[in-house]
Formats: sequence, structure tokens, C-alpha cells
Amino acid sequence: MADSSAQAEYERFFVGAKRSLMGQAFLLTGDIEESRDLVQEVLLRAWRDWPRISRYQDPNAWVRRVLHNLIIGRWRRERGRRRFQLGTDHGTVSPPPSIGHLDIIEALRRLSPNEQRALVLHDVVGLSVAEVAGELEAPEGTVRSWLSRGRSSLAVELGLKPARAGEGAEQ
Repeated sequence: MADSSAQAEYERFFVGAKRSLMGQAFLLTGDIEESRDLVQEVLLRAWRDWPRISRYQDPNAWVRRVLHNLIIGRWRRERGRRRFQLGTDHGTVSPPPSIGHLDIIEALRRLSPNEQRALVLHDVVGLSVAEVAGELEAPEGTVRSWLSRGRSSLAVELGLKPARAGEGAEQ
């Protein structure tokens, strides 16, 4: 990046985006070191392509999407590695609990990727339903449904409300 004004613009973006990205990454991974690695990777990609990304209507939406994609990729690789280690392709095994691994993070990880992302973008980042719908390329009604189902599932997982018949059962 040769232009000093572009560098200054990126630095302002970096300062504004880093904290929010760390919060999102930690909520979705439960691991502070992994979160730092993920955010560093996302912000490095943004730096590398800043002349293009800076022209986007919402560069923050781009980094949130890249972060989410990296997290999903790591979950898939981890799930595949655990299945390989177990020598089976049936079911999943939860990782052993670690210090700092909060119940809400584990509960959040049990939600569908769409429910996770909608909840994080709406309830943590503070985007409106319309903004979440735009970012996830889904109708607003679908986003409202993801939010409702995700919140209900979290409440059951965290013991805040009893499960209804058939809800929360392992299948």
C-alpha cells in the first residue's frame, strides 16, 4: 500500500474493527489465542486487499464474513480430525472443557451456523434485522426466525427454560 492516506484510512479501520472482531471470534470459538490468530488473519487479508475492500459499501461486513468463514472452516477441519481419530463417521464428540470455556460459548456452538451468525451480528455487533438480512443475504423474516430459534435453543441449553417435548434431544 503506497498511498499514505490509504494507510491512515486502514489504520483507522483496524482500530475500529479489531475489538469487535475479537469479541465475535471469542464468542464463536471460546479460545482467546485462536481468536487472536483468526482476527490477525482477517485483518491481514483486509490490509492486503485494502484498495479494493475500502471501496466496499461496508468493509466491516466483509471482515465479519471472512472471520465467520474462517471459523466455520476450522470447525469443519476439527470435526473431521476428531472423526478420523475415532475411526468413525458417526456423531460428534464435544471437545474437552478448558479453562475460560464459557457455557454460553458451548451452547452457541450447538446452534446452526445461520442462528449463530444472526445472533452474533444482531445481539453482539448491534446490527438491525435488516442489516443482518443484507449481510447474510437472507429475507428479514428468515433472520427473525433464526434469532428466535437461536435464542430459544440457548435458553434451553443454559437451563433458563425447560425443553419442550422433542426439543434438545440428541438424535
